[in-house]
Amino acid sequence: MKSLFEKKFSQVFFSYHLLNEFFVAFSGLLPFILRKELAASAFQISFFAMLKPAVALVSFYSSLRWLQRRPLRFRLLFSGLLARVPFLFFPFFNSISYLILASGCFMLFSRASLPSWMELLKQHVAKEKRERLFSQGMLLAYVENVFIAALIGFWFDREGLVWKWFCFFSALAGLLGVILQFRLFPNEKPTALPPVCKKPLKESWRLLKERKDFFYFQIGTMASGFALMLLAPALALFLADFLKLSYFDLTLGRYIFMGLGFVFFTPLWTKMLERFHILHLTAWICLGFALFSGLILVAFWVKNFFFLAFLVYGIFQAGSYLVWHLSGPIFAGENQDSTQYTALNVLMVGFRGLLAPLLGGLLCEKLGPLFVFTLAALISFAGAFAMVWARKNLKRKAAAA
Repeated sequence: MKSLFEKKFSQVFFSYHLLNEFFVAFSGLLPFILRKELAASAFQISFFAMLKPAVALVSFYSSLRWLQRRPLRFRLLFSGLLARVPFLFFPFFNSISYLILASGCFMLFSRASLPSWMELLKQHVAKEKRERLFSQGMLLAYVENVFIAALIGFWFDREGLVWKWFCFFSALAGLLGVILQFRLFPNEKPTALPPVCKKPLKESWRLLKERKDFFYFQIGTMASGFALMLLAPALALFLADFLKLSYFDLTLGRYIFMGLGFVFFTPLWTKMLERFHILHLTAWICLGFALFSGLILVAFWVKNFFFLAFLVYGIFQAGSYLVWHLSGPIFAGENQDSTQYTALNVLMVGFRGLLAPLLGGLLCEKLGPLFVFTLAALISFAGAFAMVWARKNLKRKAAAA
């Protein structure tokens, strides 16, 4: 029975990601669209960049409690519907505010369903298949992403307002993927959430004190994540105003080169996750994001370094995506509920997201994007150094025990 459910779970998991990837490809262009098509200010772009991590806090404190009172398949269905429905009306508005509002809804309810998805993966897929199933889903989605990007980059340049209708149809495809989830699970009774979701700050602090390895992991992801959020508004302004990229150039770098790095290196990261400690991989991810920031800096003088930068970003984003999403099941092991670890990951994303994008936008206006890229590279490099020290410290304590 379990193997039959595993097969059904895999089918729905893959189909959901394939249908959702149309909207994922479009959403990656939104900061650039805000600047290029709607003439958004640096503050508006910074606020938009802050949305994704900031709504993680809202989902952590409110929507998880709302979802707790409903069966699992209804959690996934209604979170998915509320995340995408606002974008169906976007072609009829020409408003920066509405686009930001719709994006906020998408980010809020997508985040709210993440802990449930990771726990389902842990409960219903055998440990030896878990990492490979998740990485195969990522790989398939990114291959699709490359083909979608090749289409929309050329298409958006030729037809001025077609991006609005692509937004509509990509949201519609995502809704179909959500409906497919609904048929996956029986109408079971709601399950209680772990303490970390009921008393977030108290239980989060307790978990970090008890699990030093998880505490060190949060330091590494905080450094690399803060650096990427810091440069997000500067990157949108830099690409639109300084490099003056077309949609085709943007999608070539942001999706084709990034996608190639992601696709070809995901199998390697999967094997490395099976062989190496998660802190060891986090150190490499921090170094990779530092290199990305440095290459973007060089693109100011040599434009083609923009494409190399996103190739590097794709390589290390593959590792970051895999490590961050699977860290909950990895730290929980087989005997703990992984939701508390995944939920804390979401909480930390929210904390850094309240500061980093707005700070990045302010520094970009006052000191320019080149300063922001340099600062982001230094923060990521510091995170890599901290992970190397943390791994040695854990080994030293284990040897002394």
